[in-house]
Amino acid sequence: MNDSSNPSSAKPAAAPAPCVLACSGCSRAGELADLTARRLQKMGVAKMSCLAGVGGHVKSITTTVQRAPELLMIDGCPLECGANTLRLVGITEFQHLKLHELGVRKHETEVTSEAVQALADSAASLLNEAHSVSP
Repeated sequence: MNDSSNPSSAKPAAAPAPCVLACSGCSRAGELADLTARRLQKMGVAKMSCLAGVGGHVKSITTTVQRAPELLMIDGCPLECGANTLRLVGITEFQHLKLHELGVRKHETEVTSEAVQALADSAASLLNEAHSVSP
């Protein structure tokens, strides 16, 4: 017997994943931001999108980011270019992980798998906190 016609056996649709964007600047901090976003995607915590596409006003990318149920911007250094890019296109509602506030320094912090995992864990915690607070 085929259970696909029975609505009670259908799995509920998974909630859309949060969207994560990263500064991918030329410093080690930018590399860590980018690798952290990629690790979140690999972990299944968020789906990465393209910050350059947002800044370049690529309609499909901007629409994806605007429609995301949650948005996380990961900036590597105090210049916060990623957050500024979002604000310039009118996106103001997002979680903001500032790696410099977690001790990352542009040209000094070593890029290691352990550092990336620790930053990804911090990012996942930030998303979980935001999710548990929102109605």
